[in-house]
Amino acid sequence: MRTNGPGQSSLLLLDVIDILNTLKICYAIVGAFAASFYGVVRASMDADALISLQGNKQGVEQLLIELKKRGFNIEHRKGDFNDPIASLINAQDCFHNRVDLLMGIKGMGEDVFSRVIHSKFMDTEVCIVGIEDFIVMKVFAGGPRDLEDVRGVLKISFSKINFSLLKELTSNYRPNVSLRLKSILEE
Repeated sequence: MRTNGPGQSSLLLLDVIDILNTLKICYAIVGAFAASFYGVVRASMDADALISLQGNKQGVEQLLIELKKRGFNIEHRKGDFNDPIASLINAQDCFHNRVDLLMGIKGMGEDVFSRVIHSKFMDTEVCIVGIEDFIVMKVFAGGPRDLEDVRGVLKISFSKINFSLLKELTSNYRPNVSLRLKSILEE
């Protein structure tokens, strides 16, 4: 593992990405890391990625085995009916650095992985969630920090946004997501 102390979840994410690439699992970095990529820098104690394994029991088991083999402490939780996240794998190192791997977000299709942005981070190519998917995901989550991330991204990266795609993606979620986004855009 690349980590050698606490506060290094982004380095732990690189180790997880190595495993995902080895297993040929599509992923998209989300959360604070993606917010930073789009210009909104904020501290976070974990790193988050959306992965393409929903409904693939064998793939999930293979990933869990590989994470354990590489020394990660693993917790696998399945969401209930009301949870917007179908399943989550929490991977930690001995310093309590953490990576959360999200599987299946209600309203988000697998095409999210076709819109990732490829970028370099510490000499590793990484896949960052597309800006429109990021915005919709954050509006859907709806927490105060999520909505501040959206406002910040809109302010800093406005010219990069495909608003037709944003509107199309928003229609896949509950109606209140479209209304919340419209309200933010009108601010």
